[in-house]
Amino acid sequence: MALTREVQDLIAQVAEDDRRALAELYRLSGAKLYGIVLRMLRRPERAEQAMRLAFVRIHAQAGQYQASEEPVAWLVAIARASALDIARSHAEDGAFEPFDAPPAADDPLRWPERSPALRRLLGCLGALSEERRRMVLLAYYDGWSRDALSVYFDAPVPAVKAWIARSSSEIATCLARRP
Repeated sequence: MALTREVQDLIAQVAEDDRRALAELYRLSGAKLYGIVLRMLRRPERAEQAMRLAFVRIHAQAGQYQASEEPVAWLVAIARASALDIARSHAEDGAFEPFDAPPAADDPLRWPERSPALRRLLGCLGALSEERRRMVLLAYYDGWSRDALSVYFDAPVPAVKAWIARSSSEIATCLARRP
């Protein structure tokens, strides 16, 4: 609740053209917003473009913010819209389109019949803690970079690398056991 109030106050100060408030707002919300736009765009240079555009828009639209709105949701909406605009501006060169997804039928986790190997893999994944399981799936199943995982899990990149390496080792050990 205190953070919500602090973000609301910062947005109000940004509306009055307070550059220090904008810098503080970036410090408080930048990592979360960067994680969102990086997930959408999948290219760090485009995510950085989206962040610049988002904070230009936040500065320009701060006066329109209504105190009854959830401030983080308002910031996320602007960041997402900025990411979509960046994706559209680069659509001609094969940029990732956030709404393009492979058909669900191609997803082996959605198949009604799972192979014995997939069942064993899922069992080994289930032995990991929820956070480490989510990290491994985001890295290897969704293709997230170590930097994106670092932002999402609010951990340094070397720690993310170590957790993924340990988790992969545990999965390999589990799979090596006789069924």
